[in-house]
Amino acid sequence: MSNAEVTGLDWSAQRLLPAFQVPQELVVYDIRHASPDIQLSAATLVGIINRPQPKVYLVTVDDDLFWLQQIPSSIPKETAIVSDDDVLTQLLLTYRSGIKGMIVYDKNLTHSINVATTMAGQRDAFVVSSTQVDDLKAAYDLPVIADLGTYGWKSALQAYDWARQNLLAGASSRVVAGLEPGNMAGLRAFLVATRAFVYYLDSRSYLPDLSNGLLSERSLMQQILSSFPAGATHLGWFIDESSGVNITSQAAMTVLATNFSFNLEIWTAVQPQLLTPPKPQVNGPALTNKNVYVSFTISDGDNLQYSQHRMLALWRDGARGSLPIGWTISPVLMQAAPLIAEYYRSTATALDEFIAGPSGAGYMFPSHWPAQHLPTFLEQTGQLMQAMNTSLLEVLDTDFWQSSGLPFLSDIRQTGMAFTDANAQQSYVQALKPYGLTGILSGSGLSKVDWKKINGVPWYQNLGLADSVAGTVKLIKDAAAARSGRPLFLNVYILAWKMTPSALKQVVQQLGSGYEVVLPSALLAGLARTI
Repeated sequence: MSNAEVTGLDWSAQRLLPAFQVPQELVVYDIRHASPDIQLSAATLVGIINRPQPKVYLVTVDDDLFWLQQIPSSIPKETAIVSDDDVLTQLLLTYRSGIKGMIVYDKNLTHSINVATTMAGQRDAFVVSSTQVDDLKAAYDLPVIADLGTYGWKSALQAYDWARQNLLAGASSRVVAGLEPGNMAGLRAFLVATRAFVYYLDSRSYLPDLSNGLLSERSLMQQILSSFPAGATHLGWFIDESSGVNITSQAAMTVLATNFSFNLEIWTAVQPQLLTPPKPQVNGPALTNKNVYVSFTISDGDNLQYSQHRMLALWRDGARGSLPIGWTISPVLMQAAPLIAEYYRSTATALDEFIAGPSGAGYMFPSHWPAQHLPTFLEQTGQLMQAMNTSLLEVLDTDFWQSSGLPFLSDIRQTGMAFTDANAQQSYVQALKPYGLTGILSGSGLSKVDWKKINGVPWYQNLGLADSVAGTVKLIKDAAAARSGRPLFLNVYILAWKMTPSALKQVVQQLGSGYEVVLPSALLAGLARTI
């Protein structure tokens, strides 16, 4: 571990995120209606306060109140009497002794917020705007450690290139983050707490800036990420998904979508008191010669912030439990937020099935991943899937054209993000079968299904990304009409941001007779008997 790493955090056992120390108690502060600058200051300040043992829980959105109730009573919780803009005052009154000063971001360049966040983690400081400085300096005797407005940066490229040269060596070598500068709270506390390097560059920007050493945003992004060792974790998100994940995959860096993950320091630290026993394995339907078997797999399980927010809303939909649904979920949740993972495991019905989200131990594209580093990634994947008790895996991939991120290139050949690399398929099955892998689902955006067996494990190319009731019904009926053979097995990939369990119930009602809805594992088990 380098000298830049924060002492007291647990990075053992190939962890993708560190475990913070279990809190002795938590004080809850509500910043839901605070001004953006106060949210930014509070979040970055809490990053210093919460390392290595969290003391503060921030309520930034309503979902934070729900998850707060899941924290065991063995950790005392006290709700602060102040809220919103008064929170910063109370935090400074309580924790001033551990704070060395302020980093002032440049209001003329929002990207300086990310540079300030990186600097705050390294200098035990918090981020403020120029309008806050005088009052805070006078009230708390806080020095200005750096005023980023004095650097005269004119672009994101200039700001992040300066940060690369001056801050990267002092940042954690284990995590890096892409984060929208306007996202004032969210992940920032965790990034400060871990001394993560924070940037936000456009991986589709290939053209060099003639005024900045012929750098392009893409080439600078590649320079930054290539400085990290294989196996590092990319947090936050990207301006463009396919080209961003392409670059991180080439650097053997897994992606955990976390730009709206809140209180992550706490979630890595708190363990559930009891683990839910595994459910019995599904054997598959009794096959008939006339049926079309349909299963639904909900997307975006790779996304950790989805598990805190959108998935929670879908999970609480009244129709859940009334029809079979496959839920992609990140197996990394067992490290990042074991209590949240256990909430879903303990409240699942017999008709809810978990599928490891794309593409295993974090989001990556297998065909772009360096072959020499794939065994380590797959070993992590197998261990995490086993801990999560998942036997199915969803994998996404792209070809050269789609991973460029450029519309005129990516539209040339629509691959539907199918995982078709034969060598990588063999590697996945060989590595994961000993951990209990029973099937691989693949693709997002396809109108035709395909399948085969790889060393006895079914590989299945999904139908869809389905985003409406009518569109899902049409997709299924068109696929059934295109294939005359029966039985027929159709797994539909469902867009989590547009569809709900109630919507899927409408799909089933509109399909009518001749279609039997089953869990994805049952569908693959039935299919495997016919291949």
